[in-house]
Amino acid sequence: MPLATCPRCKKIFEKTRTIVCAKCQEAENADYDKIRAVLERDPSLNAEETAEAAGVTVQCVSRMLQEGLIANVSLAESVKCGRCGAPAISLNKKLCQACLEKLNAEVAAAQSKIKLAQKKRVQVGEYQLARKVFEAKRRS
Repeated sequence: MPLATCPRCKKIFEKTRTIVCAKCQEAENADYDKIRAVLERDPSLNAEETAEAAGVTVQCVSRMLQEGLIANVSLAESVKCGRCGAPAISLNKKLCQACLEKLNAEVAAAQSKIKLAQKKRVQVGEYQLARKVFEAKRRS
């Protein structure tokens, strides 16, 4: 597990799925609820206004934006796919669904090609070893 520094308490912890440590997770969830309530009332607020209305820090709002827990509606609409230019799935992925599926298929094909090449090398190696053994027995 990778180590990370908790942005709330500044202690080092083993990072799993969350960006904050286990001790700070409850406070992070409470801040998330506050931010979500503010954004439900007025989704047009920017990060500073949202932080002020929710009573949290701007860093907390930014962290939740980066994690994808909340979204900036105006920013999300302007994010385009990096491959084809269509609207992206999210701020983090920056790909449309079609390109994401194509990319997944390309990765799977590349992985199977690598595995096949490794398997062929093993088979060729086994063949060469068997041939050497056979020739050694034939000579003796």
